[in-house]
Amino acid sequence: MTDHATATSATGPVPAPWPASTAHPPDPPSPEASPPLGQTAEQVRDRLVRGAQSAVLLVGVAVQLTSCLPQLIANRDRFGPWWTELVAFVMLAGVAVTAAAGLLRPRPMPRPLAFALCGVCVAASALASIPIPPDLLLVADDWSFGIAGWYILALLLRMRMRTIAAFFACHALVTLIEVLLKGVPERYITVQMGMVAVSVFGLELAVALLAVVLHHTASDAGEAAEREERTRTAEEVAEATHRDHQARYARLLDTTVPLLTGLAYGALDPGDETVRRRAAIETARMRQLFAETDEVSDPLLHELRAGIDVAERQGVSVQLAVRGEIRPVPQPVRQELVAAAAAVLASARTTARATVMRTQAAVRVSVVADAPAEIGAAIDAEQRTRTETTTTTKNGKLWVEAVWRTKSP
Repeated sequence: MTDHATATSATGPVPAPWPASTAHPPDPPSPEASPPLGQTAEQVRDRLVRGAQSAVLLVGVAVQLTSCLPQLIANRDRFGPWWTELVAFVMLAGVAVTAAAGLLRPRPMPRPLAFALCGVCVAASALASIPIPPDLLLVADDWSFGIAGWYILALLLRMRMRTIAAFFACHALVTLIEVLLKGVPERYITVQMGMVAVSVFGLELAVALLAVVLHHTASDAGEAAEREERTRTAEEVAEATHRDHQARYARLLDTTVPLLTGLAYGALDPGDETVRRRAAIETARMRQLFAETDEVSDPLLHELRAGIDVAERQGVSVQLAVRGEIRPVPQPVRQELVAAAAAVLASARTTARATVMRTQAAVRVSVVADAPAEIGAAIDAEQRTRTETTTTTKNGKLWVEAVWRTKSP
């Protein structure tokens, strides 16, 4: 059996229009916090590009350790000052370490830093080839030419193709200037150097073109992730809303069904003022429940207007005042804010005035009407966990205010 609060009137004890001890259903479980859809797509693209950058960087590190390092050691006693090659090797290793550290950070490396590191790669390549004779440039003895290109590619892989091509062109131009300064070798050696340069740049540019395709693939994957996230969120919200409505319909069974049963079997007199008041309150509660499913810009005001409409259909003159900007209010909170106001509006005899006040600190919904005092007693008896309710009766008027505080007073 459901306990009902009772209030004393002139005609004796009158049952309150709703159960006093009925607990609110728990808040519907919210879907798991998900990033905004645009952010989801960006995360997909970032993961794919980071993976490609990591792969290119690993290729560069492997080439530097397995090919460049042995050649560096072999060149120690073959040419001029070996320290230039050693310094260049350390510079390129520093670029690799910095690039790896950048990939571990959540945000992409700043463009100025990436450009500066690319400049270091070009400078290191030129520095390492200083002691190399002109007829040995761009061959195995000149180990720095190819590795510099791999590190440039790893740094610029998320940028546009023209940016990558511009740095490759700068790298090739510096090498060409060095060849001209040292003296152009014989024709067959020059052709061999050109073939080496074309093969090295061709491979690295092919990887860059694959990166462009990867960008497009990442965009498609991001859009697919957005659609999947949108569908998943909509399904979870719909499921949570459905569970909440089922719980509220179950609560209505405790009050609406006994009222309808009493009217159907003649146990309740439709002409009795208390019965009519109970019917009006139940109507307002059901109207509020139905209004919650409507897609509107101001759900709180929309649900309150449902209660106002019930009062106006009974001939009550209702004035509504709204102050403050529209702000989001969770559905369980709206239920408590509107429920008390709707009960007073449904019980009003001739006039009522409703006010909605929205500030940064709180949302207030109040109603003053010529409603019976027992309505206020029933509202006070109802359990609430999300809002604060105040009731006052004076000169035949009942004033009820429900407050949802978003900030501590």
